[in-house]
Amino acid sequence: MQVLKQLQSHFQEYLTHGSNHIFPEIAPDERFSADKRLRVYFDAYRIRLMEILKLDFPKTHTLLGDDAFEQAFLSYLLQFPSTHFSVRYFGQQFSQFLASTPPYSNCEVFAEMAQFEWAINFTIDAKDANLVTSQDLASINPMDWPSLHFAFHPSVISHCFAWDTPQLWQHIDSEKPERAPVKHETPIRWLLWRKGLRSLFQSCNPAEKLMFEAIQANADFGEICESLIDTVPEDDIPMTAAQTLNKWIHEEMVSKIY
Repeated sequence: MQVLKQLQSHFQEYLTHGSNHIFPEIAPDERFSADKRLRVYFDAYRIRLMEILKLDFPKTHTLLGDDAFEQAFLSYLLQFPSTHFSVRYFGQQFSQFLASTPPYSNCEVFAEMAQFEWAINFTIDAKDANLVTSQDLASINPMDWPSLHFAFHPSVISHCFAWDTPQLWQHIDSEKPERAPVKHETPIRWLLWRKGLRSLFQSCNPAEKLMFEAIQANADFGEICESLIDTVPEDDIPMTAAQTLNKWIHEEMVSKIY
């Protein structure tokens, strides 16, 4: 049993790092050397992982091009070898890698696109939960509103993008002619979530941005309204907050009121 574990460990080291510890354990063959026979598995392992990365990041692949994407993959594999039994998680640090590794880090939109695509995948894979309905909202006693807290559905995720990354994703997805990314004056917060079987995304206006951040900070409704004082006319704050919450509930983004 110990011999088998050692053989498996050496084979894994070879696949992931090219270690030659397994070479003496390979039976001789007059036609092909151990190196040539093992190379089949070495190459197949990398080809499969690169296919997975392309499937998870198709628009990032388009932006980088075939050659640059392949080079990025090989460098990424060295820094972040696959450690999970499922390849589903292999690309989870790809955006981080692109943001911190030259030459990819010289163009921020590469990392942003990878981050956006990973977020889309996250919304699809996120666990399910109960959904709050408009009827639930209407049944709340007005006296209870100030102390209410809200929780988003597990599929809801948010990122701030300095570039028009979501629009560029749509542009590429529609197979329109190539265009350059556009940088915003200030980063824009986007929300992504799953509605039914679809992954959706939408930018936040200033009030929505503040409300989302307040809810994430576990603020109650009174504190959420206070966060809008410098953004929304005072008389309009309660209605703005209630309408935004109702919108998010209609879009199946809220899973709990407490």
